[in-house]
Amino acid sequence: MTFKKISSNSINKDVKDIHKKIIHIVKPGKSGKEITCLGGTIWITQEGDGIDRILTCGDIYQSRIPGMIIIEGLEHSKIKISSLQKVEIIGNFQNKRQPQLACS
Repeated sequence: MTFKKISSNSINKDVKDIHKKIIHIVKPGKSGKEITCLGGTIWITQEGDGIDRILTCGDIYQSRIPGMIIIEGLEHSKIKISSLQKVEIIGNFQNKRQPQLACS
């Protein structure tokens, strides 16, 4: 099994290929992370969470606790990693822009 660390510099590039049976490690940082599966299937768990999750295309995991995030591709997959930020809601509107998914 191979391990890869996803650095904060590579997170700025948004979309990552996740290859089958490769372990990726993400440090959550102060604001936490949002991981969106854009295609394929991934296994995800987080230090301090105690729950394993399977994400398929369109699923989103939001990390709100400190602790390393571990991701493994169950097949060749694509993910998007974003930083969670506290926001102030100033009104209601609908954003019609959706992430581009590689599934139907």
